[in-house]
Amino acid sequence: MALSDIKATLSSRSPNNTQLQLEGDLLTSKNSLSPTIPTPETSPSSAERTARDAPMSLIQEIKENMSLPTQTSPLRVASQDVIANGIVSEDVAFSKLSSRWLFMSTDPIDLRSKSSLLFGTCILAGIHITPALYGSETHQKLYKHVYDMLAQSQLVSGTSLDTIQALLIFSMWDLRPTRDHDHGNSWLLSGLAAMKVMMITRFENLFQASDGQEVSRSRELLRTWNLICLCHLQFSIGSGRPPVISRQYFEECAKILNYESYNARDELVVAGVELYRTLWELISSNEIRTDSVAWPEIERLRRRHEHIYHLDSSEPLRFAYSCTYLILTRRTLRHINESHAVEKGRSRPLNGETQKQEFIQFAVGHSHQVLNLFLSMSDLTTYIHPAYENLLCSFAMVTLAELADHVTNIFETTTLMEQAVSHIQRGGKAEPVSRWSLSIMKQHILGGNDEEAVISEDSDPIYGMNVAAGDILRSWEDVNWSIEQEFPSLEEVFFGGVL
Repeated sequence: MALSDIKATLSSRSPNNTQLQLEGDLLTSKNSLSPTIPTPETSPSSAERTARDAPMSLIQEIKENMSLPTQTSPLRVASQDVIANGIVSEDVAFSKLSSRWLFMSTDPIDLRSKSSLLFGTCILAGIHITPALYGSETHQKLYKHVYDMLAQSQLVSGTSLDTIQALLIFSMWDLRPTRDHDHGNSWLLSGLAAMKVMMITRFENLFQASDGQEVSRSRELLRTWNLICLCHLQFSIGSGRPPVISRQYFEECAKILNYESYNARDELVVAGVELYRTLWELISSNEIRTDSVAWPEIERLRRRHEHIYHLDSSEPLRFAYSCTYLILTRRTLRHINESHAVEKGRSRPLNGETQKQEFIQFAVGHSHQVLNLFLSMSDLTTYIHPAYENLLCSFAMVTLAELADHVTNIFETTTLMEQAVSHIQRGGKAEPVSRWSLSIMKQHILGGNDEEAVISEDSDPIYGMNVAAGDILRSWEDVNWSIEQEFPSLEEVFFGGVL
């Protein structure tokens, strides 16, 4: 490489480069964008600036201008195709291929030749939502084959978009053919997918595409990134583990709205990312609101999303808001109970009890809303809900069971819980916990105190608890679930030592 070429490369990185003007233009916001995103007049994207100024970026940029022999990866296998390997038949593969992913616009035949991993993952997802095939020998063999391909792909530095999308599918839907699911895997896999995107993507280049094919790929990458951010935030909230994505990279999400062809679903995903970012900041702080059930930060966002909030297609966004308030309200109730425990023996002020009742009714109301929206969204997700929705539905049912004394429409609530249980994914921790909650509600109606009258090994799977749920309840025998005690947090219910 000539010295003049190297100088040209280095000079192109000058702060006076017209590239900064282009970056500024791309940051022009629509009305629906987050106010945390810097305006073009103030500064370019901090994620772009940080990546551009990194030593590795300079080395990589110079290397790309050098003539070096290409090397093929020794990790490539001759054939990983699930049909060619006899794992599934062609009929099963194309009949069960799940096409519900936002980014999957590729023709199934083209997808098969393009990416064995993504093709196999989408077939696995299709089999996963088919009750007759779930847990079958075909399901188990396919899972092992796809899992091995996915694991092998992590050893390659240059990860493709197809591999990242396969990681996203595994993050959003737990595809294991066993009943022992751990939602912590979704936090881990979505974080890994996010790191892969950050490794291979220069976000500042996404809007420099000139031809239609490049524009389409850039838009697909950004949409995938947004879904990864949403999924990772959901499971950061759900597990209490911090996001591995830094603030400046979250701010890249809203740029999808700079495309003229963005759609309402793009805006819903961006709104979800904004909401869950705000929720994480609130729950990771020491701030507790006891003067009002409403949080100004959440209400400001809801007003900004008003133009899409009430649309029929916006049920996932309304679900997210109800989950947000349910989590925040339980957090406040925990604080109130802890404060009362400290003040034990003193007389409690009347306004304190009135205030507590307000939060209790708010928690009950949003629990009902979560379950109603969960059922309403069942048609959108083709039998199996994303893992996060299963988790939060079960969380709402636990809340209703704990607050059964404060539920006025107890029979309607129990019917609603029965309907929700039938749509929660089998196995894992969410399903038995939801059945335990339903059993507690029915016990409350009957006014009985005998656990064995409600729980038996031969009991109906809807009207009584199964063996797994019975074991869970027996492990909680010494736990007092009264409102006067501490409320378990979301991560304690599903990730704590109790389970």
